Parts: sequence; structure tokens; C-alpha cells
Amino acid sequence: MELPDLALPVSVLAADVVVSLPKLKTHHWAGMTCGMKNLFGVVPGAVYGWPKNVLHFRGIRHAIVDLAATIRPSLVIVDAVVSMEGDGPIMGKPRATGFLAMGRDPVAVDATCARAIGLDPARLPYLVDASAFLGNAEARRIRHRGERPDRFQFSFELIESMRGLRAQGG
Repeated sequence: MELPDLALPVSVLAADVVVSLPKLKTHHWAGMTCGMKNLFGVVPGAVYGWPKNVLHFRGIRHAIVDLAATIRPSLVIVDAVVSMEGDGPIMGKPRATGFLAMGRDPVAVDATCARAIGLDPARLPYLVDASAFLGNAEARRIRHRGERPDRFQFSFELIESMRGLRAQGG
């Protein structure tokens, strides 16, 4: 069941610029935490409790997309110097990945990071939904600057329930 509305801080909605600065990690319900899922951090715990499970239980894919569509981060900077694999976001283990990813299109950044850790963006429901109207998830349409993304290719350890998210050959 989805939530009929979403409470957000006025300061976030009134901000000229919002930057999402996540650590890259697997997430046992969403597939991964990256620029879009990171926006759960702005949702007030006073309304949703901690760890904001109501957003997780009542439609995580929709909550991620709704937050990204409402907040519209101007920039996403992903800290993937050391990421988390396995049973993330809490019980996983650190993995040295050695990169930063950034961009103005949160869908493109999330899709690029998914590919880097061996996940198929087309198998992450929130990215499928978001790519329909929020940004671009198609690798051939993402313009990369700096290091080539294929320089950073990992096959992250995944828990059993997440193995279907793996990219072909990942």
C-alpha cells in the first residue's frame, strides 16, 4: 500500500540547491542505496519514526521516486571509495571500490553506479519507474566525463533475495 502524501521539511522544499551525498551500498529492499534512495535522509523522523520503516514497508520503490521527483536534487555525489556489499544497508561488509560518481541526473548516476557493482538498472524497480520521467538510465545515452565507468566493474556479494538484480554475466 502506498502512502497518500509525504511530509517533508520546508527548508528542503525551499532550498535553491539540494545535493544528495550518499555512500554506495546494497539495500535488501531497494537493491541499492545511491543518490535517490539517499533522499530518505531528509524525511522527518519525528513524523515517520526511525528508521522510517513506514516508507520501506508501504512502497519503497514509490517513496524513492516520489522523493526524487519532489525534491529534485541539483547534484548527486556518490562516495564509492569504500562501498558496502552483502546484506546492506546495515549488515553488509565494506568493499574498496575506489571511485566517486557525480552528476545532475540522479537516475543516470544511480544507473551508472548499479552497473559498477554488477546490478542491472532494468531490474531495479525504482530506476525503471524513475527512468520513465525523471532521468535517463540507458547506458548509451549517458554522457560520462573523466574515468570510463567500465574501469570500475565489480560483482558485489548479494543476499539470496537480491540475486535476481544482477546484470548478465555479473
